[in-house]
Amino acid sequence: MLSWKLIKLARYTINRSVALSQWFSLGNSRRVQAQTTRGMIAYIEGNWERSRRILSRSAEKSDTPLINYLFAARASNELGDDSETKALLSKAEASTTGAGIAVELAQAEMQYKNGKLEQCLATLTRVRSSAGKHPYLLKLLKSTYIGLNDWDGLSQLLPELRKAKVLDKEELAALDLRCSKALLLNAVSLNEGEAARAALNSCWQKQSKAVGRNSDVVEVYVDCLIDLDDEVQAEKVLRNQLNRDWSRALVDRYGKVSGQDVSKQLLHAENWLKERNNDGLLMLCLGRLSMRNQLWGKAKEYFENSLKLEHSAEACAELGRLLANLGEHEQSNHYFQQGLLSSTNGLPQLPMPH
Repeated sequence: MLSWKLIKLARYTINRSVALSQWFSLGNSRRVQAQTTRGMIAYIEGNWERSRRILSRSAEKSDTPLINYLFAARASNELGDDSETKALLSKAEASTTGAGIAVELAQAEMQYKNGKLEQCLATLTRVRSSAGKHPYLLKLLKSTYIGLNDWDGLSQLLPELRKAKVLDKEELAALDLRCSKALLLNAVSLNEGEAARAALNSCWQKQSKAVGRNSDVVEVYVDCLIDLDDEVQAEKVLRNQLNRDWSRALVDRYGKVSGQDVSKQLLHAENWLKERNNDGLLMLCLGRLSMRNQLWGKAKEYFENSLKLEHSAEACAELGRLLANLGEHEQSNHYFQQGLLSSTNGLPQLPMPH
């Protein structure tokens, strides 16, 4: 009888102990969750010191130590404490199996934010070997390449960005154009002489058909050709592009370059008049091409028509210097004055000496 009572007492004691243990455990879990919440609130409010202290202290007892350590590391980074940031990131990686990629991405993001782009690129390159198609990694890598002006690296990344659908079509197309223009400019600026010509030609040949027919990209390519004194090729590229896509910037350049045969160049441009006889900029272009062909009367007529359609300082200047060389100095001075007034957006009415 006594032994039975002892058994019942022991069972009661054990059950009470288990219940009490569970109660304490539940209470402790709630307290840790509350601490984590306070730490996150402090982080959102920008109270970095308080956030780091609360999150790092409660991390070991938390059900999600990775979150605690990562945000404590971010708070430490905001405080500019590099050594503590590194220590907290190490604890984050050790706290959770398979957390390596998340930790390194967090590290790369902080490096990028701090302007340590070379270190950020090194971190991302390391992560890329094991998480090459991670969307956030690709986005951060894209931003890092742009920050470093590493257009070669970005051009190699573009196919992956396109395949992973990390960016929408419009943003991707704009990035493709930006990259192409930068590569063309680099081909000329980073090389000299024949090496620059070869680099520019190689870069242009690599462009996709869509990019190669974009007027903004063609404009950059033509400017590079002009810088390399290859106006003959520039004229061909401009003519082909203007037949496809009418661009004011390219029309302006067409009147300033000298093709292989300037008489044929003028004829090509005059063919555009059939559909664009009210285009003042085209008239200016034709006037300049007439000057190249020493057709002074025709040039004067085109410049005058340009001014009738579109008053511009450049047309005034061109007509003014043509008339000056023809001996018509009074008229020449009139157009130079008009051009000067146009370039200053007009002058106020003031009394003048007779």
